[in-house]
Amino acid sequence: MDCEARVKEFIRDSLGCGCDEEVFRHIMVERGVRVGGATLMRKINVGNRLLVYVLEAGADTIRQLPLLIKAGRDERDARGFNRFRLVLLSNDKNLKKAAFDAFNAIELLDEKVHLHVLRKDEAKGI
Repeated sequence: MDCEARVKEFIRDSLGCGCDEEVFRHIMVERGVRVGGATLMRKINVGNRLLVYVLEAGADTIRQLPLLIKAGRDERDARGFNRFRLVLLSNDKNLKKAAFDAFNAIELLDEKVHLHVLRKDEAKGI
């Protein structure tokens, strides 16, 4: 399976995105991009409509969450994307609750900003 097929599978299966097939004709993946005080594992552009930041969550991630969300929302709006999804990868079961608590406390969220907290193995191959 090539990189684009793995990304498509990740977006559909792991993130539950119901994007039309045509959106997946253009997939761009960048590695190691600095955003909101963190280095992303992947920054994914799906069809110039969906923006996804994938980050391996660490000790500072909860503190950085407002900056990451703001950066993603701002980029989404500036580039005319429909949605932004921040994906945190961690095998720490306590991180998920802390991340969602911090996410829900962020002001100026809208229905087009989503947070996902997944196990590291759920993002293999992207």
